Amino acid sequence: MLEPQSRATLTDQLRPPTGFELVHAVGTTFTLDLTTALSVPLSFAAHRATDPRDPIGVLDAVRRVADRIDLFAQAGAMSMGVRSDLVAFLEDMVHPVAVDHGLFHPKVWLLEYRAGDESRFRFVCASRNLTSDPSWDIVLRLDGWFADDRYREHAATVSAPLETFLKALPGMALHVVDDARRDRIFDLAARTVSIAWETPDDMRDLAFHPLGTPGASAPDVKGKRALIISPFVSDDGLKSLRSGVRVETHLISRAESLDRLAPASFDQRMTTYILDDAAAQLGDESGTESFVPVGERLVGLHAKAVILDRADGAHVLLGSANATDAAWNGNVEFLVELVGSQNRFGVQATLDALGELKEEYPAGGGEAVDPEEEATRRLESELRRIATIPLWVRVLEGEPHSLRVWAGEKFASAGRRLADRGLSLRWHLLTRPDVGSDALRSGEANGVEVGGIPLTDVTPFLVLVLTDAEGRSCSSIQLAQLLDDIDTRRDAIVARQLTDRAAFIRLLTLMLELSGIGIGPGMASAGATGFFGTTAGASGAGLFEALIRAVGEGRSGLAEVRRIVDFMRSQSDPGDILPQGFDELWERAWAAHLELGGTA
Repeated sequence: MLEPQSRATLTDQLRPPTGFELVHAVGTTFTLDLTTALSVPLSFAAHRATDPRDPIGVLDAVRRVADRIDLFAQAGAMSMGVRSDLVAFLEDMVHPVAVDHGLFHPKVWLLEYRAGDESRFRFVCASRNLTSDPSWDIVLRLDGWFADDRYREHAATVSAPLETFLKALPGMALHVVDDARRDRIFDLAARTVSIAWETPDDMRDLAFHPLGTPGASAPDVKGKRALIISPFVSDDGLKSLRSGVRVETHLISRAESLDRLAPASFDQRMTTYILDDAAAQLGDESGTESFVPVGERLVGLHAKAVILDRADGAHVLLGSANATDAAWNGNVEFLVELVGSQNRFGVQATLDALGELKEEYPAGGGEAVDPEEEATRRLESELRRIATIPLWVRVLEGEPHSLRVWAGEKFASAGRRLADRGLSLRWHLLTRPDVGSDALRSGEANGVEVGGIPLTDVTPFLVLVLTDAEGRSCSSIQLAQLLDDIDTRRDAIVARQLTDRAAFIRLLTLMLELSGIGIGPGMASAGATGFFGTTAGASGAGLFEALIRAVGEGRSGLAEVRRIVDFMRSQSDPGDILPQGFDELWERAWAAHLELGGTA
């Protein structure tokens, strides 16, 4: 957990136990990179479909499990790295959040897996966001199962704050969460109070602390000595955390954060550190860094923890909260508290474990914030405020398509405020940077219309760009509510990925195989000579076998495949994609499927 030589990837933490499959996953993050979010469904796909360099495997994984994932993220803090058409399949699972005060800042996952009648649960509490930022972070994973009757009361007491947190999430969403998704979240929340959580070795007294939610209370931060790890620190936050520390405090942070503290925040009872320059760029060349893509190195501190030495042991608080007053008294945050021996988890033991990763940094504070940085920060804060106003996109009749875009009622006053401050706002479609407007108005009657948009470019993802009078700008992706969507839009997006016959065979084989059809490993091997002739990257034999196995009562995979097949056959020239002889085989397989009582 706190061992600096350990590495863990997000996919490892989310991947189901052997023999189990995902039932439901609820995640939270402050900033969200949509490209990184596409990696989450890969955690739940079969092994051969988890290579992020395989677009067809990614496509199938995202399509398959997106309806089992709900991801809540701060409105106005969404971005996208490498552009991908596949973000269209994230639309239903992503829920932008707007809270009344502060920011939505927790970074947790609660997952339920099932094998037959047996359920397993997993809770992941991290200090990082769902982005590709290669920083040093801390992650805690707890595995659980339904408690025996004799432990049920204790389990309910421990997980009650977690239940409350989960039930509060749909109410924080910017748009109304679909009834089915909301009910499923509530059902999962209700089950949490029956879970017995397995704590890490030699740790005990598990406690959940969802700060900023109804009924939540901050954990006790009193102790003889303390170690605070936080990339961002404020004077009031540090004072509050140190108020109950009797002897000494050790603070590990970033140099710029320490330099900007007031000189009065430093005294002889506090020792300050930063990550060593060499350690801050240390990475495992094998590509197994914590939450980091292959080949990147860990750079900078993003981990957050508070460790307190007390008479009953070391109290370890891990999670999302920085050492700032906003984090502990304003934001929605999540912390997990565990208790262990001081010899293994205490302040000195952790400092010793960090070893040469840290170095003392005798900061004196008093350094002013760079004016340019402060101006950018204010601009980003204003954009987040704008992003908490709901947006709608309606698809209009006609082809190519037209869209009408408008904002909620609150935008009228927000627009006046922007004008008074010399700020200008422009928006464009995520799929088409050239299609947008510098006008955004409240109410559909005043909505802005844009046209000439192909079906595959219709999207509820809008990019908001805010610019100040000096020319500084910042941007964020906003997820609008899409009305009158086209039924075949996502089928068209799938079709755009199928650039040749090999890709078509690869996708259909995966769709059937991952539905539980269970073709043999040789059937999906690359470069095989199959029923439809030689293909690069997929086996026609594998597809033929999968089609035969998919036929019959109790099978639903074939009906799912039919949507893709019908769309491809509706195109003006599908000959380069559909294998020769496929139409005849498909018609026979589908007829047999219906005759044997299969799902239509």
